[in-house]
Amino acid sequence: MIKASIPEDEMSRLKDLYEYDVLDTAAEKIFDDLTQLASDICETPISLISLIDPKRQWFKSKHGIDVEETDRDIAFCSHAILQENIFEIQNTLLDKRFHDNPLVTSFPNIRFYAGTPLITPRGHTIGTLCVISNKPKKLTQRQQNALTILGKEVIAQLELRLYNKKLTLALKDQQAHNKKLAALKEKADTANHSKSQFLANMTHELRTPLHGILNLAELGLAEETNSEKDDTLKSILSSANILSNIINDILDFSKIEADKLDIENIDFNLHAVINDLIKPLKQQAYSKGIKFNVTIEQKIAANLKGDPIRVGQILNNLCSNAIKFTDHGHVSLKVSVQASSSNTQEVLFEVVDSGVGISESAQANLFKEFHQADASTSRKFGGTGLGLSICSRLSDLMNGRISFTSKEDEGSVFSYQQTFAIASLFNVTKQPLEITDLQGCTVLVAEDNKINQMVVIKMLRAHNANVVLTENGKECIDYVNSNVVDLIFMDIQMPVIDGITATKEIRAQQVGNAIPIIAMTANTMKQDIKHYLDIGMDGYLTKPFDKVKLNSLLNVYNPNNCSLKNLAIKISDPDVCSDWKLKQICSELKALIPNANRVSLWLFNKKHSELNCLICLDEHNKLTSGAVLKGLDHPAYFNYILTHQVLNASDARNNEVTQQFNNCYFEPLGIYSLLDYIYLIDNKPLGVICCESVGTKVSWTDTDKQSLIKIADMTNLFLSQQIKPY
Repeated sequence: MIKASIPEDEMSRLKDLYEYDVLDTAAEKIFDDLTQLASDICETPISLISLIDPKRQWFKSKHGIDVEETDRDIAFCSHAILQENIFEIQNTLLDKRFHDNPLVTSFPNIRFYAGTPLITPRGHTIGTLCVISNKPKKLTQRQQNALTILGKEVIAQLELRLYNKKLTLALKDQQAHNKKLAALKEKADTANHSKSQFLANMTHELRTPLHGILNLAELGLAEETNSEKDDTLKSILSSANILSNIINDILDFSKIEADKLDIENIDFNLHAVINDLIKPLKQQAYSKGIKFNVTIEQKIAANLKGDPIRVGQILNNLCSNAIKFTDHGHVSLKVSVQASSSNTQEVLFEVVDSGVGISESAQANLFKEFHQADASTSRKFGGTGLGLSICSRLSDLMNGRISFTSKEDEGSVFSYQQTFAIASLFNVTKQPLEITDLQGCTVLVAEDNKINQMVVIKMLRAHNANVVLTENGKECIDYVNSNVVDLIFMDIQMPVIDGITATKEIRAQQVGNAIPIIAMTANTMKQDIKHYLDIGMDGYLTKPFDKVKLNSLLNVYNPNNCSLKNLAIKISDPDVCSDWKLKQICSELKALIPNANRVSLWLFNKKHSELNCLICLDEHNKLTSGAVLKGLDHPAYFNYILTHQVLNASDARNNEVTQQFNNCYFEPLGIYSLLDYIYLIDNKPLGVICCESVGTKVSWTDTDKQSLIKIADMTNLFLSQQIKPY
């Protein structure tokens, strides 16, 4: 006996076979009729529809024999599926492939076999329609043709089964899809209704403080006494804060929806975050005649890692809501530790009130956007209906969880739970800010908004600047072409010509290349800021304007200090390599502080456990880099610089903070005096600028310190954005 070989397309053949889903199924009349017809036409006692799987031939239909299957190794059909046409053995005893086959030597004693291959439309043979006799035989041409046609009908019936199966599944999918569409339509209708109600509420919420600001401003102009004007200004500020909160809600929700909200993971003091919240919340509660209590468990770590702004936003919203919906009794904020390890704390914030509570019908939609407890909520209490939705999403983004329990007329308990990493916090003692003097400098402001014009002009005049105002990009370009300008503050969105186009045109002119251009923008997205810098702007000031950041910009781009200003322009250029910028920063420091004949710039690693030297320009103007200082080796130094902004060690070898460097650093290099300035990002130490005196001991002056601050401002504004911490 010779076993049949495996077809070359075995995997594809089996895939077609399995797709029909016919193996081991019950007998069907349509296939039994075909096998009987094959026996009648070919005049054989046995006829089979045989399907070949990996180990067997299984009979979908059988006529004249009561057998379910046989092994593939002894199956005549295993040979037949290798053929393109009918495979016929007229006398098995005379064929060396089959003469000793068990199916020949014993039951059913096969002497004649003819099988037509069952070929799928994809071109793969899955089995045969075969006829068998216990006597030698030869099919006539007519019988062969008929057997071939019947084999094709078997495939046609299998294809019809497959089509019907797919059609049934498609109908089921369509029905399920239709149900889903109906549910989505119902949900969309509900959402549209909620949004319509939300927009109506929002219009009311925006107009109320806006009308207050406008009306109060008009009244304030008519008031005569300072006391009356002060009261009016306080009321205007209150209305402006309300308006700002509403706008922030809308912006936060939009950023979350667009997946553009960045969650920070920085060191912060939880006690400080809560303390910042308490005063306005207590005032809010006091004005309603209720108590506001805060309890913080002593086990809470002072220093945690997370996003303090978003944590504070959640707590402020939950507490404000509790006070808003409580007319008598109390509101309590309880902070406790649920679980802790050496590196983490799971903190539970609970806001408990004795207010109106929430009905069962309203509880299901409480965290959904555009929903409020009932239609009268906005009329009675105000609000956008976005606060709790934003809190829930913020919590999710920080891997936290918000839940609540409430009973109508009895009060509510809102719980916010989150796991924080325990971290080191840097309460840096900051150097006093020196106001940059722009006496004699012309600052050109391109801004079309009247209020923003007034604000930025007043802020710049506080620096003694000569301020020139233009109201669009075209006016700005025209002024630059015919006048001397030291510094430009450019609004991004303006009529006639916008700030981006105006910047490109100014930069295209030779005279415009040396004028620093600062973007004034409400866009804080990283890609927007990068775009402003890439087109030729040198820095940015976000709205609402921050006095400290403005001073840092003016410090760097002060027209009265041309060398520093020109260096800052180079540093803001994205086409200039970082190595050049580092070297120029060190060179400028040497020029500004003559006693600093050795200057280096260091960057903290993410854990603030190491300082890595980006560059060192020594007393011979030789460049080196790559040195590492480890906090474990120098604890006194690290503890000091992580909590102070300036380290003035005129006598470094006898200073309790720095004397640990004597043997390994000061003495081998001949260093006697040290002046370090720690530059910060978001109140967090990012790196150290180090000035050293080699050969002699010196006393560092206030001018030296102010020079360091100017360089630190430059590093903060630009270098820290281009070099990632180690």
